Parts: sequence; C-alpha cells; structure tokens
Amino acid sequence: MTLRLSLAKNDPLQTTFSCPERAIHCASDTVTLNQPFCGSKATTTVRKNVVGESLHVGIIEWPANPNDRPAVVVGSRTIELIKTGLYTSPEKFQVVHGEWYEWQIRESRAQLVPLKVARSQACIATFVTTLTQALFKRKVSAALLIAPEAVHILDDIVISFIYFESRWREREHARSRSWDSGYAAGTTL
Repeated sequence: MTLRLSLAKNDPLQTTFSCPERAIHCASDTVTLNQPFCGSKATTTVRKNVVGESLHVGIIEWPANPNDRPAVVVGSRTIELIKTGLYTSPEKFQVVHGEWYEWQIRESRAQLVPLKVARSQACIATFVTTLTQALFKRKVSAALLIAPEAVHILDDIVISFIYFESRWREREHARSRSWDSGYAAGTTL
C-alpha cells in the first residue's frame, strides 16, 4: 500500500509530513541568517518523531550565493544531487545502498524514479497537490506519495524532495519574474 505523507503546509521548507496510520511524523524547519555584505544563508533541519523521541533525519545548508550548491546531509551521510538536464530540472542522487534515483518534473509534479541499467520509468515517489474550493474558501492540500518498495529509503526521499522541490519552485519563480519583466518591458513604448 502506498505511503501518503500529508504536508501541513504546501511549503516543503517549513512544514510537517505526517501519516497517522503508520505513526510517521517528520518536520522541516528553515532558519535564515542575514549576513551583512554576504546576503542571507539558510539551514533546513528535518527531524522525525519516533515513539515520542525526536530524531535527526537530515539537514540542508542553503548558501548565500545562489550559484553555489547547497550541502545536503541525510543522517551523517552527505549526498550530492547532480543536475542532469541542461534546460530541465532533473537531479540524480545515490542512496545509502548504492542505488541511483532521479527527481524529475512530469506534468508539473515532482516524481522520483530509479535509475537502473534499463532506465526504468517506474515512479517510486510523487508530490501531489489538490485544490478544493467551498464557497469563498480555497484550500490547497499537498502530499508526498511513496511506493511500498521505497519506504526503506524514506529519509533520503524526504530530504531530497525538500531540496528538489524548493529549487524547482525557486527556478519557476525566477522564470515567471523574468517573463513578467520582459513582457512589461516589451509593452512600454
């Protein structure tokens, strides 16, 4: 059965991932430090609650320079997410057992696929959002769906998802800003 980690907020940097049926509860918290003359630097920490005890899952160190790569740590192991597309956003990484996986955007959703010799396209994790509207209220709910065969790498999936989704949103936001400013600049005579 697919594991559904519901996000309390549609912000992977500052939310709680939970699955009450399996007593899984992870929380991400991002703290930003403003440094004079250097810009701001942020740290995202992920912890999970296991039988009332808070355990460290991982950390992402976001550098002040947006051209530098963030440091991503799962447990005590540093993982490197390697950008695999020139104009697209796929990023691959290796988990503790040596298998390679790649986050991709398909149909505007983050999806994690295993990279095997046959280049399997079987998705093992997908980020979904649902918009519900009742009268004058709109509610967006978000969840990370994880296939049963991938639960053993749950920590890797959660940390790499936070990294990948945050970077993708940042790129999309920058792209929309540049389109908006280009459109606005083009309309001025």
